[in-house]
Amino acid sequence: MYIVLTGDLKSSKKIENRNTSQQRLKEAIEYINSTYSEYVVSDFKIIGGDGFQGMITQLDILFDIYFSLLEKINHPFYLGVGIGSISTSLSDYVQEIDGETFHFSSEALLITKKNRRWIGFKSHFNNNDLMECLFNFILEIIWSWSQRRIEIILFYRKHGENRQAIELAASEFEINVRNIYKTLEVGNYTLIKYGEQVLLKEFQTIDDSLR
Repeated sequence: MYIVLTGDLKSSKKIENRNTSQQRLKEAIEYINSTYSEYVVSDFKIIGGDGFQGMITQLDILFDIYFSLLEKINHPFYLGVGIGSISTSLSDYVQEIDGETFHFSSEALLITKKNRRWIGFKSHFNNNDLMECLFNFILEIIWSWSQRRIEIILFYRKHGENRQAIELAASEFEINVRNIYKTLEVGNYTLIKYGEQVLLKEFQTIDDSLR
């Protein structure tokens, strides 16, 4: 059993500078493959020019991967998550692998785009709707953030989410500590973390069954 992530940039045909956009996507994929290599079964690759696909072993790394993509791509994207078996041998090239997990991921992406959501889950597990619903509520908040808010909150997240991270962020962005707290508050980050913790429990249950 494996987890396949299939993504697609939102309204990619309307992007003014497609070359810059594709370069950002390329750099994002390289970052994911390098940073999360211990969780990546088959490297993420760009597909169809404006999409990407890769295979991972653990679902509980999904939030970290998503936030990395958010930071690096700098453009809204859809994501389909499939959890299931494969019918071919493993390969370093994701396009050489096939099986139900790939079909699940592609179907989840199509449904997500059709229903104008951000992320979709498809598997044999019973909690697909629960995970999908909660994750989409979280992402609806995140995608309402300004670029400045994204940069500050992701910096805070990567540096430990504590008092020291607040002070580092204040120094990095040349604003006072109070403004960092305000950014987190207006961005509903505490609520997002609560939703993330709830989802992680669901993800870890699935991960245990995949081992």
